[in-house]
Amino acid sequence: MRITSVTLFILFLTACSLPFLHQDVEILSYDEYKNALAAKKTENFYLKGKISLFINNEGQTGKILWDSKDNKDTIHILNPFNTKIAEIILSSIEKKVILKFSKNNKKGSEELIAKIFDKKENIFLLKEFIVNPPRQLSNNKSITVKYKNWNIHFQGNKVIRHRILPNTIEFEKANISLKIFITDWVL
Repeated sequence: MRITSVTLFILFLTACSLPFLHQDVEILSYDEYKNALAAKKTENFYLKGKISLFINNEGQTGKILWDSKDNKDTIHILNPFNTKIAEIILSSIEKKVILKFSKNNKKGSEELIAKIFDKKENIFLLKEFIVNPPRQLSNNKSITVKYKNWNIHFQGNKVIRHRILPNTIEFEKANISLKIFITDWVL
């Protein structure tokens, strides 16, 4: 009886997950993405989420807190135990990036940022994709935008103040994958 119950439970779980395996994926070029963007851009926001980073199949997880106000962004990267690893400050007007690392993580973190973004300025590109998701995004359709050697994957959506925003965004190139699981948006 117990084996039958367990078997039925497993069949039930796999049957419930089948619709999510067959989501449509639409692939857009960067030009198609830019042409379909909404006219209204997100200026001020607060984002909270979880991140996972894989480089050469070695992974790390953590949390991200991103506050953007008046052309200044402050990004806090935390480890899974809520200890601050890094603080990144972006000045949109000056196109300037300031990186501050905790004493224990400074050496490895600087190398890691360099591996992920090649140049610090590419963090501004990350912001562009986060706050301006493609219009084609829906619950049943994932979107992949191809930009240079990056693939940017958008999955799921949340409607906040009449705007569709993604649940998950993944930035992928060669042997690097940075995935942001968005848990809260405040616009």
